Amino acid sequence: MDTAGEEDYQTMVDEWIKAAEGFILLFAINDKESFKSLEDKYKRIEKNNKEKAPIIVVGNKCDLEDQRQISREQGMEFATKIGAKYYETSALTDFNKNCKVVFQSCAHMIVNNLKPEIEEKKSCCNIY
Repeated sequence: MDTAGEEDYQTMVDEWIKAAEGFILLFAINDKESFKSLEDKYKRIEKNNKEKAPIIVVGNKCDLEDQRQISREQGMEFATKIGAKYYETSALTDFNKNCKVVFQSCAHMIVNNLKPEIEEKKSCCNIY
C-alpha cells in the first residue's frame, strides 16, 4: 500500500491493512518526520492485521548520506523493536541492489509464512 494521498482514502486504509499479507514500512533517512510516522503506521498495522503479517523497515535515500538525519542504528533499533527486518537503499541509485532484495525478502516471508530473523551487519545498505 502506497500511502501517498492516504488522507483521501482513510476509510479504506484499515480494510487494506486487514487484507495485507506483508508490509514494507519506508522512511527517508534524511527526513526525521518520515521516520517518526512509522510508529503510528506500525500501531495501525498491529491493530488491524491480526495475522501478524511480516514487516520490513526500509531506510530509503541512502544516496543522500551527507544529509542523513536518521542513523542506521536508529532504523535497526526500530525494526528490532517491532520484530522486523531492516534494509537501507536508494530508489534513485538502487545502491547495493537492495530495492529488489526488499521486495524479494517480503515475498519470500509471505510465501513461506516466516517472521523476520534479525541479522547484525555493519556496512551501509546491506541486509540487516
